[in-house]
Formats: sequence, C-alpha cells, structure tokens
Amino acid sequence: MDDTRIFDEKMSRRGLIKGAAGVAGIAALTAGGLGFLSKADAAKASPAALPWPYKKCTAEEIKQAGNIAHDNWFKGFCSYAVLSGGVEILRKKIGEPYASFPMELTTFAHGGTSGWGGTCGTLIGAGVLSTLCAGPKVGEAINNEVINFYATTSLPIFVPDHPKAQIRTQSVSNSPLCHLSVGKWMQKEGVGFLSPQQMDRCGRLAADMCMKTLELLNLWADGKFEAKTKAPVFANEIPSQNNCTDCHGSNVPKTSGPFGTGLDLLKAGH
Repeated sequence: MDDTRIFDEKMSRRGLIKGAAGVAGIAALTAGGLGFLSKADAAKASPAALPWPYKKCTAEEIKQAGNIAHDNWFKGFCSYAVLSGGVEILRKKIGEPYASFPMELTTFAHGGTSGWGGTCGTLIGAGVLSTLCAGPKVGEAINNEVINFYATTSLPIFVPDHPKAQIRTQSVSNSPLCHLSVGKWMQKEGVGFLSPQQMDRCGRLAADMCMKTLELLNLWADGKFEAKTKAPVFANEIPSQNNCTDCHGSNVPKTSGPFGTGLDLLKAGH
C-alpha cells in the first residue's frame, strides 16, 4: 500500500469520528459503519464507556436540579424527574454525552415500575444518574446510600420554588418501596392517591433524591465519598425487606379515597 493511500484512510477515519456528533450518531456509526476502525479509534468514537465526565455542582446548581426534578415529575413522573434534574444541569456544565442522553428511558419506572408499587422510581433514576457519572461500582455504592437516605429520613424536605399544592407533613418510609412510602405519607397527610398533595409530595421527594445524589457525587469527586450502608441481603441472606409487616397483614395504610382531583392536573398537562 502506498503512503498516499495510508494517509487518505487515516484522514477518512478521523473525519468520520469528528463528524459523528452526539450519542446517537456515534453509536450508529460505531455499530454499523466504523467496523474498520482500530480499537483505539473505536474507543475514542464511542461514548458508552463509563463513567462519563463529571464536574462538581455548586449549592445553587443542586437547588436548581431540585426544582427541575420537582417540575419534571409532572411531565414524566418520579424516575424521569430525578434523572432529568441531574442531567439537565450536567448538559449545561459539560455538554456531550449528556446533551444527547435520552432521559425518557426511565419513564417506565413510575409508580414503583409501571405502577406496580415496587422500588420507588426516584431510586432508579438516582441509580442511573450516579452510574453515568461515577461508573457501575461506585454508582451502585452511591445509590445504596441514597436508598438508605430515602428509607430512614423524614421526607419530603425540599420546598420547590413553584409548588403545585401545599403539604403539611413528612413521613419516614423505613423502606424503598413505592407503595409503603407513599401509603404511609398519604395516611399521615389524610389524602388520596393522585390528589394534588400526593403528587406534589412525590415531586418534592424526587427533588430530594436528585439533590442527595449530586451531593454524594460531589463527595466522590473530592475523594471523600464513603460507602457506609449495607443492603439487607447481607443480613437476611436473600434480597429482601426488613419490615414486611409494616404493610402486609392488617396494617395496610388507609387513605382518603381511590383517586384524587390531581388526575385533572395530569390530563391538563400541568
């Protein structure tokens, strides 16, 4: 092969890499059209390797993320709210690959995954956010701390700039489960599911989880993050909860009616 041809092929590879803007474009080229790239060039072309770049968020940016998460709860519910709160801030601070990241991929996790009342979607969104920024191993450790915070703290704490409803109470879930967390709070507040109060509570809860995740990511960026929480699997020798009787049996939380008037807010697109 003559020197001119070698030079042309190298320039062609570089041009394709530079021209593949955004996650979708790079992924498509890497999967289908860049099979001839060297391993080094392919690694540079693909944004899939974790962790992605992270820059510490200021206190004001974390508050902004909280407000974004709260407001976005009414667009895509809990998991999307948490993830979008962090990603929208990182899009402004960093750009790609966050700018092309499809945040809507977590909307399925609403209501404890498609409405089944399992793990609260805020924790799934928080886990995706922490994993993007810190990688799978550290991301999971951060998420474990967020889950512990969720289960042991009187929530919600965050007060949004633009609340949809006024709420009076906080509650401790002692569980990461959606139905137990929201059920205990609704019983204490005296409201029903999809009432304006319940929806704003869950929006505020999403803000709390988003902000906590960013706070822990800041500690990680400073080299100060410590994993302190152990999941119940280590105590029970199986993935499990420690408080099943809080809800099952005769202790199912009684709330005020099936669906509240907040359903009208969702239909109206607010």
